[in-house]
Amino acid sequence: MTDWFDEYIPRHVRDLDVYQPGKPIEELERELGITGAVKVASNENPLGPSPKALAALPAALPQLHLYPDAGGFALRRAIASKLGVELGQIALGNGSNDLLYQLVLATCEPTDEVLSHRYAFLSYRLSAQVAGRPFVGVPTTPELACDVDKLIAAITPRTKLVVLGSPNNPTGSVLSTAGAEKILAALPPRALLVIDEAYNEYAAAWPEVDHVDGLALVRRDRRVLALRTFSKIYGLAGIRVGYAIGDQAVLDVLGRVGRTFHVSSLAQVAAIAALGDDEHVQTSAKHARAMIERMRAEIQAPNGLVYPSCANFVLIDCGGPSKPVYEQLLRRGVIVRPMAAWGLPAAIRVSVGREDEMTRVIAAINDVLRR
Repeated sequence: MTDWFDEYIPRHVRDLDVYQPGKPIEELERELGITGAVKVASNENPLGPSPKALAALPAALPQLHLYPDAGGFALRRAIASKLGVELGQIALGNGSNDLLYQLVLATCEPTDEVLSHRYAFLSYRLSAQVAGRPFVGVPTTPELACDVDKLIAAITPRTKLVVLGSPNNPTGSVLSTAGAEKILAALPPRALLVIDEAYNEYAAAWPEVDHVDGLALVRRDRRVLALRTFSKIYGLAGIRVGYAIGDQAVLDVLGRVGRTFHVSSLAQVAAIAALGDDEHVQTSAKHARAMIERMRAEIQAPNGLVYPSCANFVLIDCGGPSKPVYEQLLRRGVIVRPMAAWGLPAAIRVSVGREDEMTRVIAAINDVLRR
């Protein structure tokens, strides 16, 4: 059976790493026989969904027998109006990840390369590997941020997509405006710069930190595409909706490889309402900054480091293998994310929680790291 399977499944699929989601609270409590576990593993908004989104959903329920608007016209119009772009410059996806996978399928020939850095979000590599395209991850700075010069040195005639998160998951680092400009200047005419801005609204709470504005670059150069999502600060991770902003010709190509009805009716209704919930966005961003500052001030990592972050999570170097730290935290009812899959075997990622949750999370982390 194994020989048949090996012959049947393409090698690039057999060699794929399986994405490991964060452990659900219910599963941990069942395994350990505990209650009241805290999950700070998946960069979710601890303040919950946008209240305006929740209020809009009941009216949409009687229409669930109808297929969604495949073109997402109402949501795309709302996004385009808010951002000041044309309707054709917006494409919707089942989360921004969905659009990245579409982009690789739609634009990359078999020998074309997807380029990022070593500690970028795993989906950048996986989106290339699922399609059987080469992925190149270049070394970072000592602070685990994008090393612009090394990235530019890795650009070749085979480079088709340069994908960078700002803020980046899992490091929390940002790409500077000057860095993005420098990369764009070095980009071959046949390549596209993709800026993943899933945590863009959180970065706005750090005005003193220079970070690239993907939308501003999209306005200036058709070789730039920005990805954004409603999963993070808007609190709609459970219904999956994201969007791309870019040149209409590029987005039209995405539609040729995307699935029909890939953004649900409820997702579109909730996203339209959430888009107008500026109060929820601002409150969530301020909360995230306050909790990150608290973690950086209060977590004691004697042999490690709590990295700065402009998102809604921090990366912690534990000063040694993180797997035992992760497992001991689980026994204390605290779920974090071990980072070995990212090539960071000594690190964990900790999302912000509610204020009362962070008191418990910080105490548990300190207790484990002191041992």
